Amino acid sequence: MKKFTLASFNIGACSKMFGRYDEKDLFAVADLIRSVGADVIALQEVDRGCARSGGVDMAAVIARRAGYRYRHFITIRPFQGGRYGTAILSRFPILKRKTINYKVEVAKQGTSCGYVVLDVDGVAVTVFNTHLSCESEAANLDTMRCLDGILSSYGRPFLCCGDFNTSPAVVSAHVGGVRLANKDLHTYADVSIDNVLYTKGISVSDVHTVDATTVPVSDHNVLVCKVNVK
Repeated sequence: MKKFTLASFNIGACSKMFGRYDEKDLFAVADLIRSVGADVIALQEVDRGCARSGGVDMAAVIARRAGYRYRHFITIRPFQGGRYGTAILSRFPILKRKTINYKVEVAKQGTSCGYVVLDVDGVAVTVFNTHLSCESEAANLDTMRCLDGILSSYGRPFLCCGDFNTSPAVVSAHVGGVRLANKDLHTYADVSIDNVLYTKGISVSDVHTVDATTVPVSDHNVLVCKVNVK
């Protein structure tokens, strides 16, 4: 059995300390991530080359400063001359990577999921990352329907991190064949909208949050768990 630590964290485009992007904010996010010590971390609200954040590649800077050798940026949509999306950082080599755009019917803001297949000490482990719509309940369900279709057809064990922008109960009702790591831990204000989904062949333990809102480094807490893969 292979074991590693997985985290999911909405970094709020590194703009929460000062109400706008600042390099100090980016470094604070990276330093908090380093202190968490996760082997793999999925990030949401990540800028790459956007004007509002000075053209910085957030995933690249965070990976270097926090000590991750491998990364995959997942585009949600073009934004201010660059791209806005999510990212997966890993201490393990990436064997395969993919970005999948959602074919939405209701949601107006583009969104997506992506995944990496990691070499965890000789065992291939798939980790997805997504950020579902927060435009409305209908738009959220629209993106969740897309995610469910992708995950249900994947055909092998996986973990799926993300900011789902809805409760664990709603995710359970609309995404089939998965278990939820976070049942009631507050990750944004007093709600539990960030989660890690996982399938048979995988178990999780020691699920907890790391506070990131006091400074604030972000308006979300970091969700962390131990993963066991058979």
